Amino acid sequence: MYRHWLYLILLSSIMNVVAAKLVYGGDIKNIRRDFNLAMDDEGKANQLFNQLTKLNPSAGSLEYAYWGATEALLAKHSFNPFSKLNYVKRATEKLNKAIALNGNNIEMRYMRFSVESAMPTYLGYSKHVNEDKKVIIDGLSGISASNENKAMYKFFASNILKSSFCNNAEKKLLSDIVVKLSQ
Repeated sequence: MYRHWLYLILLSSIMNVVAAKLVYGGDIKNIRRDFNLAMDDEGKANQLFNQLTKLNPSAGSLEYAYWGATEALLAKHSFNPFSKLNYVKRATEKLNKAIALNGNNIEMRYMRFSVESAMPTYLGYSKHVNEDKKVIIDGLSGISASNENKAMYKFFASNILKSSFCNNAEKKLLSDIVVKLSQ
C-alpha cells in the first residue's frame, strides 16, 4: 500500500513538471506575456508563480528572474504586510541570484530595478537601483534599432525615464534611446 502512494506521489510530481514545461517549454515570450497579464491580476500572478515553481528554472536563467519578479507581483497583490515583506524578500533573493550569474542581462536588471524602485527606501530593498539603472542605460545605448526586442527595450527606457531616479543627463540619453527605438 505504501509503495502505491509513493508511486502516485512520484508520478504526480513528474506530471506537474512536465505540465509546466509544456506550458512554457523554454518559450520566454509566453512567460513575458503571462507576466504582463499578471501585473494587474492576482489570479494570473498566482498561476504564473505556480507554473514557474513547477518549472524550477536554473538560477542564471531569464525564467528564474521572472520567477522572482512574479513573487514581487504576489507582494503587490497581497494585503497582509508580513506576507508582502516575505514575498519581497524572496523575490529580491531570486533576482539578486539571477543577476549575480548573468549581470549584463538588461531584462533581469530592469526587473530588479522595477521591484527595488517601488520599495520604500527605509526597508533596505533599494540597494541596486542606481547600479541597475546604469547597466540598463549602458546596454540600451548599444542596442540596434532593428533588434527584435526593441518594443520591450523602449518600454524599459520609457519607464526609467518616468522614474524619479534619473538626473538630467540620463533623462536626455533615455529620451534619445526612446526616439531611436521608435523608428
